[in-house]
Amino acid sequence: MDLPEGLTLLTGENGHGKSNLLEALYILAMARSARASVERDLINHAYTPSSEQEPTYAKVSATAHNGELSNRIEIHYKCLYSENKDGFATQKYIRINGSPKRSSDLIGTLNAVLFTVDDLDLVFGNPTVRRRYLDILISQIEKPYLDALKRYQESNRQRNHLLRSIREGTSSQDELQFWDDQLAENGCEIMKSRIATVNRLSSLLKPFHIQLGAAEESLQLLYRPTIPIENDTPTSNSILLALEGSRTRDISQGATSIGPHRDDMSILINQNVASRYASRGQARTAVLAIKLAESAYLKERRESEPLLLLDDLLSELDTVRRGQIMEHIIQYKQCIVTTAELDSVPNKYISVANNLRVNNGIIIPV
Repeated sequence: MDLPEGLTLLTGENGHGKSNLLEALYILAMARSARASVERDLINHAYTPSSEQEPTYAKVSATAHNGELSNRIEIHYKCLYSENKDGFATQKYIRINGSPKRSSDLIGTLNAVLFTVDDLDLVFGNPTVRRRYLDILISQIEKPYLDALKRYQESNRQRNHLLRSIREGTSSQDELQFWDDQLAENGCEIMKSRIATVNRLSSLLKPFHIQLGAAEESLQLLYRPTIPIENDTPTSNSILLALEGSRTRDISQGATSIGPHRDDMSILINQNVASRYASRGQARTAVLAIKLAESAYLKERRESEPLLLLDDLLSELDTVRRGQIMEHIIQYKQCIVTTAELDSVPNKYISVANNLRVNNGIIIPV
């Protein structure tokens, strides 16, 4: 199918496949699903292998155009029979213009910003959700960040294993120094990028929040480190000192209690923590403002406007707020909006949109 520039409206009843299209496009941008925690959940179980001799295959592919540059992106899933509870396992293969690539090579080829109702977890969810959001965003624009994050996660895993060995009396505390050095070096780079990103997002989102009808409210993002830092400037030495100071507790718990893997991002509305005080409507507007700021940030850093994917955006909003949002997103180079109720979209936007309808997984022009 061809998805032209400008606004595309995809309508259809719930459960017929609207979100699947946006999920597929997001997978092509990030090499992973925004919804499924394991890749075999992406596969239609009606087409999974029934024996060891019968592997099955699935593919998501698209040609992404950016000016004069075009890239053919393909993600293949080979499904193999397995005795696990799902009956099969998956192997993923990525190709760009026919050449095999890793997931880290794919990120940045197609930039996309996705909004779903699940994104309210940015406000109401636990810190893991917000850390993951920052990691995905920064990885799209800073390849060294993704490398530092992988090294940090592996070092933290090794340190935790060592902490448990020390607690059991089979290892010495002296062995922690190597892993502390690794955590300090890579953790410092992670924190610097996160702090810079959160500060920039916080400044970018303010006009979007006002345009979305929240002119009487202030919206702010703050990075909340678990390690004391001065002037938003973390250092390897400050992380080392904090790790040394937490050794007794870490050994007792068998886990590293401080560092970027425990940091958080606060979302404040009128200086109040949104997770505690925001209504669902306030949270929805705040998250959308953050997503639009994310889009502006990606454009600023990569000099290319990302694909905007908005899933069931207009539900639970009043008529005025719907008009304000549509007036803003219509200005994007390419935006795909799904809705179960076409009546929720003001008529003047329907008339200029590329209108599609999905029924039982089949998408047709309207």
